[in-house]
Formats: sequence, structure tokens, C-alpha cells
Amino acid sequence: MLSLRTFRIELDRPTATYLSGENVSGNIIVDIVREKEIRGLFFTAIGQANVSWTEYDRTRKKKHHNHHNHHNIIYSNSEKYFDFRYNIIAKHKSNSRIKIPFGYHKYPFNFQLPYNIPSSFEHKYGHVRYTIKAVMDRPWKFDHQTKIAFTVISTLDLNAHREKCLGLDDEIMKNFFSCCCNQGSINLQVRIPSTGYVPGQSITTMMNYVNSTNNVQITKISTKLLQNLKFYASTPHTRLNSSTVEIVTKDTSESFLDRGQTISGIIIPPIPPSYLEYCSIIDLNYELVVTVHVSGLHFKMKKNYPLLIGTIPLYYPPSAPSLDDISASTRTSFPMPTSSQFDRSCLPPEAPTIAFVPPERPFTSSNNLDIPPPSYEECMSGTQDIMDQNDSKYVFGANTPWAPRYPVFNYPQTSKVKIFLHNF
Repeated sequence: MLSLRTFRIELDRPTATYLSGENVSGNIIVDIVREKEIRGLFFTAIGQANVSWTEYDRTRKKKHHNHHNHHNIIYSNSEKYFDFRYNIIAKHKSNSRIKIPFGYHKYPFNFQLPYNIPSSFEHKYGHVRYTIKAVMDRPWKFDHQTKIAFTVISTLDLNAHREKCLGLDDEIMKNFFSCCCNQGSINLQVRIPSTGYVPGQSITTMMNYVNSTNNVQITKISTKLLQNLKFYASTPHTRLNSSTVEIVTKDTSESFLDRGQTISGIIIPPIPPSYLEYCSIIDLNYELVVTVHVSGLHFKMKKNYPLLIGTIPLYYPPSAPSLDDISASTRTSFPMPTSSQFDRSCLPPEAPTIAFVPPERPFTSSNNLDIPPPSYEECMSGTQDIMDQNDSKYVFGANTPWAPRYPVFNYPQTSKVKIFLHNF
């Protein structure tokens, strides 16, 4: 009969989501049916980043040129942000034994996260992961181990990066040829109110098109939110691996006339903020890709625009125009701006920074936002297990699917979010 009924870690915060610099507290729960003798109950909290991937290597042998040597190379790298370890119920003597009486027991723990640590992140080639493990060290027997993961959010305030959040007004143009004859051109003017967003906001892309070709038709216009990743390995030697993740795609397929306008909206799902600041082995950036698909054998038209995804939304004065106002003013007129319209002087006066709302805390801000506090939702890219190389398959919780949570702001879907773009 098994003597251990329950061995788990419980955090005091149900969402298991914390800001860098916050205190993490909880309890180790032990429930046994009979007295148990142990050497100690060991607690470990670790924050680290790891990258790892395998590449197939095919090299020719020197002596036998008609043979090849096939093998796989595992590229890897890691960096550690903290490693807290202590024995929760140890006695003064290192080799002493401790008896836990039968029944239900709670052993509290508490530690503070460092401030300069990156946000949690999960990908098949690498991750930034924060875990807590508890180990019952049993003499002459297998140890009992249990493990959980929690999310850390490193704040990225869009208000501190206003110069990277400007609206854009751009033109995509392409001439089409057939048998060396010019068939005309397609012009697409693209407007985005801002290039800085938080999860829950909608990227509204307004596009005016003019098709002056003879027989080339626009078949589809698509907008995509992409996540561009770079992983840096150091073992067995320096190596870079790049990956692009398609977050959201919005296709517009209609009967496109010679000229017209189409509007595309992409709601940003729970995703980590840009950059993964304080992580030196993983780079993360976002971009919006606008693609015009055309008929025949012609190449499609495509343009990429960098985006900044943050954790604190932009704040603008209440007098800033709404998205409805901007959309209405641009349905018939689409003038191209001058370069002077996109410098920092075009921005509204600096507003006080909006305080980020930690989970399970009341939403308080000196600024009047017409949105509720964020919820904390699981990342849309799927779940991973949290088993590390040094974990045995008997660690409770290591095989449990887990995904980090990110703040998602519940913006109204009626497009009345306040934004600002000079002469938009």
C-alpha cells in the first residue's frame, strides 16, 4: 500500500502569473497515511533559458570518397537567471533523519523574483521557463519529487517606446508585363493607425487599391501577424537557428473592382511581448505582412511592417480621434503624408505611464482608460511539458501540459479604442 496520498506544490496566486520583482509564495502539500522518515524536504526555484535543436549532418569520409558519414548534431545553449535552493524542514545536522507524522501537512515557501529577467516563453527550439520543484529525500529509497511551472511577465510599456508605435501610411506598387509588353500596374495604399499593440487589441489595416492593368485581377488580399524568432547556440559551436510562427491570418476574398477599399482586422491573441528583454540566447520580434494575390502566373505583391507588442497599452488624451472617425475620414480620400508627419513632434504630449495591473489585484490607474483590467490567458501557441534533462519520468507534474499566460486587454470590439495619428 502506498503511503503517499498527496505531494504537490500550490501557489497562492491561482493564475500562477507574476511580474518580475514580485514575491512568489505558496505551500508544499504532503498527505501521508503513515509516518515517513526522510533526510529533508528540499525546495528549488529555478529561472533559466534553454535552446536546443538537432541538425542532420552529412560529411564525406576522407579515405573513402564514395562513402558518407551520417550523424546528428545537437546544438544547445542556456543561461540561468536565478537558482534558489534550501531545505524546508532540515535539522542542524546534515545527515540527521526527520519523521513526518501521518496526515495532511502544509509547508510554506516564499521568495522574490529578480527584476531583470525575461518573460516566460515556450517553443520547440527553446524556452524561458520558471519552475519550482520539491523533493522528499528518502534514505535507501527513491526520492519523491513534484514540480510546477509559473509565468513571469517582464513589463514592456508601449508609452516608453512611442517612437516605435507610430501609425504608417505606405504604398505598394507593381508593374505587370506579358511578352515584354506593359500590362499596367496595381497600386495598394496601406494605412495602420499604430504599430504598437497589446494582446486583445485589433490591428486594423485599411487598404485602398487601384488596378489599372488590362487582364490581371486581384484575387485575394491577406494580412498576417508573424512572430520571428532567432535561437543562438554555443555548443558544440556557435550556430543560429531562425523560425517564423504564423500567429493570425486574415484573408479578404471578394470581387475586387478596378478601384476600391478593404479593411482587415486582426485581434492579437495571448502572446509574449517583443524582444524577450534580458534573454541573450533568444530574440523575438513581430511583423505584419500585407500580401496581394493576383491572377495568372504573376508573383504576388508583399510588404512587411515591424510591430511592437507590449504589456502596457498606449495612453492618449480623451480628445484623440477614435478609429471610427479615422476610418470614416479615409473612405474617399487617401492623401499620402509627408515625412514631417511621422516624426516625434506628431505625437501627443507625453502622458503619465499606466500602471501595469498584476494578477488578482484591483485595477487602479491615475488615467481614465475605458477598458477593464487585463485577464491572463494561456499562450495560443500550444502547451509543452516541463520535464528537463535531469528530471526522471517519476517527477509528479513534469509531464503535465503547461503553457505560459499573458495579459489580454478586453478592448471593445466596436472599434472605439482611442488612438492617435497626426493628420490621419
